[in-house]
Amino acid sequence: MGVQGEAVERTVRRRRPIVDALIVALFALLAYLYVPTAAPDAPPPRAGDCVELHLYSNGFHSDIGAPAEIFPADHPLRRMFPAAHSFLIGWGDQRFYYSNGTDLLLGLDAIIPPSPSVLHVAYNAGPSSAYLGPNDDMAIGVSREGAARFVAYIDRALVLDAEGDPIKTSDGKVVGRSAFLRTRGSFHLFNVCNQWMARALRAAGVDVNARAAWLAGPLIRQVRRGGRGACAT
Repeated sequence: MGVQGEAVERTVRRRRPIVDALIVALFALLAYLYVPTAAPDAPPPRAGDCVELHLYSNGFHSDIGAPAEIFPADHPLRRMFPAAHSFLIGWGDQRFYYSNGTDLLLGLDAIIPPSPSVLHVAYNAGPSSAYLGPNDDMAIGVSREGAARFVAYIDRALVLDAEGDPIKTSDGKVVGRSAFLRTRGSFHLFNVCNQWMARALRAAGVDVNARAAWLAGPLIRQVRRGGRGACAT
């Protein structure tokens, strides 16, 4: 019995550091995800200074609709789609975004290890959002300065060719009216599509916790809790 007891004690001692390390790792992850972040510094909208964005979601993935007019007249996206009244913009892992979204192994491969990303841009956001099968279409008012910062966020992601045009990697999901474009930044576990979208909203002045926005549903709920709605008519 004494020998058996000593063996059990040695096993417990060996496992204890592993358990402690897992507890510390879990605590660090929860702190990373949920410790409050500073509010964005873009001013909120007010009467006479409000631009309406639309957040479309199917519960898993989100796209954002933005008026074409907030982009400069010579902007690469406006040159690509000159007839657009608005743009539908999404971001994600290149291989998984190209797919129909049902391949679980492809999805796991997207988040581990980091992988190349693309921007998906379609013109006229409302009709084009049908490709998502959205169950949410949330209007979000931002100030014009916030809208300009949103455009700057998109610009930092876009990779342009020598002529200053977007680099098309493939036709998009909306036939005849969309394209996948080369972008900077890797897709991985801590930078998935909805976290990227949350950062776009933060750039525009919407106070959301981007780190915890792994899925579109929680992102939508964050925006709703913040009380940010459509522009007043």
